[in-house]
Amino acid sequence: MTEPLARLTTALSDRYRIERELGAGGMATVYLAQDLKHHREVAIKVLRPELAATLGPERFTQEIEIAARLQHPHILPVHDSGEAGGFLYYVMPYVEGESLRERLTNRGELPIHDAVRLLAEITEALAYAHRRGVVHRDIKPENVMISGRHALVMDFGVAKAVSEASGRNRLTTAGVALGTPAYMAPEQASADPNLDQRVDIYALGVLGYELLAGRPPFTGATPQQVLAAHVTTAPEPVTTHRSTVSPALASVIMRALQKRPADRWQTADEMLAQLEPLTTPSGGMTPTETRPVTAVAAPASPRSRTWGYVLIGMGVVAVAAGAWLLEHRAPATAALQQAVQLTRSAGIQESPIITSDGKAVAYSVMTPGDTAGRVELRRGANGSAVPIAPSGWPRSWSPDGDRLLIVTLSGLLQEVPALGGVPTTIEHAAGDGAWSRDGQRLAFVRADSILVRGKDGQAKLLARNPDPYALAWSPDGKWIVWVSGNSQYMVNWNIATSSLWLVPASGGTPVQLTPGTALDISPTWAPDSRRLLFVSSRGGTRDIYQLNLDSRGRPRGDPVRITVGLNASQISLSADGTQLAYSVATNRSNVWSIAIPATGEASSRSATQVTSDVESIESIDVSHDGKWLVFYSDRSGIQQVFRRPLAGGDVQQVTHGRSPSFSVSVSPDGKDVTYHSIVDGHRRVFETASDGSEQNPVQVSPGTDPDERNPAWSPDGRRISWQLQGKQYEARVATRTSSGWSTPQVVAPPGVIAISTWASSTALVAGDSVNHRFLLIDADRPEAAARVIATDVHPVSSPVLSSDGRTLYYLDADRLKIWAVPALGGIPREVLRFDDPLHPHAANARGIAEHDGRFYFTLQNPQSNIWVAPVTGLKR
Repeated sequence: MTEPLARLTTALSDRYRIERELGAGGMATVYLAQDLKHHREVAIKVLRPELAATLGPERFTQEIEIAARLQHPHILPVHDSGEAGGFLYYVMPYVEGESLRERLTNRGELPIHDAVRLLAEITEALAYAHRRGVVHRDIKPENVMISGRHALVMDFGVAKAVSEASGRNRLTTAGVALGTPAYMAPEQASADPNLDQRVDIYALGVLGYELLAGRPPFTGATPQQVLAAHVTTAPEPVTTHRSTVSPALASVIMRALQKRPADRWQTADEMLAQLEPLTTPSGGMTPTETRPVTAVAAPASPRSRTWGYVLIGMGVVAVAAGAWLLEHRAPATAALQQAVQLTRSAGIQESPIITSDGKAVAYSVMTPGDTAGRVELRRGANGSAVPIAPSGWPRSWSPDGDRLLIVTLSGLLQEVPALGGVPTTIEHAAGDGAWSRDGQRLAFVRADSILVRGKDGQAKLLARNPDPYALAWSPDGKWIVWVSGNSQYMVNWNIATSSLWLVPASGGTPVQLTPGTALDISPTWAPDSRRLLFVSSRGGTRDIYQLNLDSRGRPRGDPVRITVGLNASQISLSADGTQLAYSVATNRSNVWSIAIPATGEASSRSATQVTSDVESIESIDVSHDGKWLVFYSDRSGIQQVFRRPLAGGDVQQVTHGRSPSFSVSVSPDGKDVTYHSIVDGHRRVFETASDGSEQNPVQVSPGTDPDERNPAWSPDGRRISWQLQGKQYEARVATRTSSGWSTPQVVAPPGVIAISTWASSTALVAGDSVNHRFLLIDADRPEAAARVIATDVHPVSSPVLSSDGRTLYYLDADRLKIWAVPALGGIPREVLRFDDPLHPHAANARGIAEHDGRFYFTLQNPQSNIWVAPVTGLKR
């Protein structure tokens, strides 16, 4: 017996009789022992001495106590723990069986059904622990025991305790491995101090991959090579190593393996919900073809007739059961195959609409600086582009494919011959439209209304909904789906949120399909009219998701992600569901600057670039002291608020979390920022410290209205204003008090918009969209008559107050110019034109700021091309 083991045996002799060593790992040695009090076999894990010295008994006891509170069928419980003879130990039940590592070593890859079942049990255990604030941090086959047919997860709390006690999360601490390189999330591998439950989600992805493929996704000659692969290398699809893994199961695994935490399943509960339907014996396998067998019946005897009736009754039951299964079984999930790039030109090729047979695609072409676009048709990657129409966006094909429906920038719905010709206008003042699959009905948008016109030529109101567009008929003609919110996406890839809605084509109550907490766009139907594909940013990047519907048009569970990192923009599916056309769009948007001319107007061509990172910046502001540029950006995957020194330097993240943040405004003293964020599908106004130090931002708006957005500070820093969208664009103002923010007051008369700018500490600027003018409103006496300060404003949008408080600058989005007008009224003058076609402005009023005689604004570099990919899983 070694000297350390002899000391340990002596120290524990009053409670446990150590019999033999079971194994040793990077952090501990495990011994089989007899529990002398309870007369049972136990496993005692003893931390290695160098780790025990680093950790200390107090911290060790604290973490083990947390782990000991976990009581779950798939978590190996902790019976006892403590310090004895200088050793730190904890005691678990002795499990007769083998570890998952031994199972893999002895048998290699597992049967798919067994792999899914074990993975679901492990995920269920982690979901339970995560809900109680416990993150494992070292999920691997060695830490999973197999007892009978079931999984037991062990060692909760140990990896976290050791790594946090050492003050860093690295591969080695005190010369010992913490965590296992093959299973470490990229943020663990790169020593990110802010780890959460998503490191366990990543490890589940690695574990599931290994159970199915017989090998982890990344290997290397050294631990450092493996860690580098986790951070920099995309894993091969698990189906590369095992083709019988179903698309649905592969999607679950590959999403868990996303590099960015925001792109993974966000909770173990979310991942478990996707795994549970796959735990049936064939649930995780790609089905093979089956063929019916024809039977020959003998003549029926009287006795056999009785049995015949019984069998008929059984058949009726079977049919009913089959119908129930058809309604309730999980539909197949789409999977994209090898894609082919259809267009390669610089600029924008967007809004693809694939023909019914999947052999050709119509799309719009927009060169830099062009917002109208022309329409082209292309057959195959090697085919020539055929011009169809001089402007517009394609919306849908006629049933015979000889006509294309397009919508123009001026709001005309037109049909044009498939090979080009003179367009025929069929609706005026329409924002969007789509033919039914049989070509007998036309759905179109007018303002907030969705209407349907049949063969009789009469238009019928179907639904009212804020900002509807992207209409799509189901193939059976029973449903119409559309997108609500952020219609600007169609022209500038705006990164605000939107939602999908559905209504019976015969009329009825609209159903909201997605919550509006992400950008959900471009719905297209599978041939069975029970599955929708759409593009969403809910995972961080824009990817394609599948939403299954029941017979009443209600969602069946959450959308399933079918692509990862595709950055898709808009999609269109062929009639038989076997070909998908999609656009891949990138829109780097950075901040530029130019001096404001004393007379005349400047050109954006002469601007100087301020930021150059790969990101999309929209709303910006500059602190009053000129030290900080504050903006929101997608640089972290989800739109958040950031700041960086105006003179250049490192970027600091201000807001955090899973909800996107938009429309930032800096307080006059530079200490705080206000912005709006998405909470349960609704915009809410928040305030937080500008240095990012606050973990819990303060909600300023009351949350009583569905859409509270675009906050702005008053020049004295005492008040915040914001606007309500959907209630005649009313405005609210809250005042800072010693106990927080006051109950907001209504400060705008009906019929005004763009109430998000202060002209002074007591006066707000309002936009009268009917009469195209700016008004000045007394925030202390909102009932007083508003004063006109500028006229001939087209269109009305939020102005920006200069840093000296003397001038208002506002964007003319139609002509892409910035105008200046005295803050208290006067004659407007043009001061800047956006005339660089290679770097267009986003036409976003909050994308401009001013400080000390200089403009700061965002300029874009949009690029988009069309791809086509075969699809499996959707054909009827």
